[in-house]
Amino acid sequence: VVLREANKMSRQVVRVHFIDKSCKALSIDQNTTATALRDEVISRIGLKEDACFAIFEKKDDWERCLEPDEKPADIQLQWEKEKAEEKKSDSEPLFVFKKKIFLKEDDREMEDPIAKDLIYKQALHSVISSEYPVTNADATKLAGLQCQVVYGDHNNAVHNTAFLVPNIHDFVPKNLLGGKRQEWAQSVLEAHESLIGKSSEDAKTEYLNIVKTWGYYGSTFYPPCKSSNRNLHSKVVIGVNYEGIRLLKPRTKQVIHEYFFTEILSWASSSGSFAFEVGSQNSSEKYTFETKQGAIIASTIQTYIDILVQLLRNRDEDDDDDDTSETVTSLSDV
Repeated sequence: VVLREANKMSRQVVRVHFIDKSCKALSIDQNTTATALRDEVISRIGLKEDACFAIFEKKDDWERCLEPDEKPADIQLQWEKEKAEEKKSDSEPLFVFKKKIFLKEDDREMEDPIAKDLIYKQALHSVISSEYPVTNADATKLAGLQCQVVYGDHNNAVHNTAFLVPNIHDFVPKNLLGGKRQEWAQSVLEAHESLIGKSSEDAKTEYLNIVKTWGYYGSTFYPPCKSSNRNLHSKVVIGVNYEGIRLLKPRTKQVIHEYFFTEILSWASSSGSFAFEVGSQNSSEKYTFETKQGAIIASTIQTYIDILVQLLRNRDEDDDDDDTSETVTSLSDV
């Protein structure tokens, strides 16, 4: 009885948040691991295709994926200590459940309505927050599809500029919106009206099909960091996805350089830096950056490499006639 009461006393509530700002409250104890918490979230929301999803710790613009054996209770205790020490933070730290790994072949996820909805909302957030650079034309089309998901078929009696203007910031990327709320509302409503008859699921599919054509779709972008390389701007954004590494201008997200994993010879990190080398054994170039997220960047790259190598092995097992050399050079096409 004493032990049972002690166990009850040691349990605590942890809130796991989602991209759409909803959350789930779950009960954990001191020994609950990140893996166990992830499994509980997956069970609660009914997610079937869960392999590419994970729980992150997020503090302001810094975030990292939890290691499998980490204890969320210990992390929450650390948050409380930091708060007591009055360490400055723009927002409360959070646990966030979202997609971590983006692969080209995601048909099975698209067949799972829960996975599809999570991926759609994550793409939506990346567009609206201007994490992804978007053209005016694509922004209008995407906002129209979002309206179809949220409001259903266009109704002239309801869906007018007076209706949409107050919430237009939820539909148009913040870097494009500016002071043109009325103009954007009108354009979005016209796009919405053209979609009459399209189901919510089909609208989500079309939305995702558009963003998936962008080379930077599924990228994890890290805060701007200084580079010592002469041929780079003083600060760059590092982006990592299933294809490789991209270096971008911080404000516009314009690509400066991009390197497929097949071009990357090595990478390394420390508590205050990240570096990688590209080229061949005969001719190579090394990039070095000052960043506190070096270990996180290196871990993300290693995760993609491990998954892609496993996919290549599976492909070889399925087709023993494949030419190995051709398979390796097409790593970015997996």
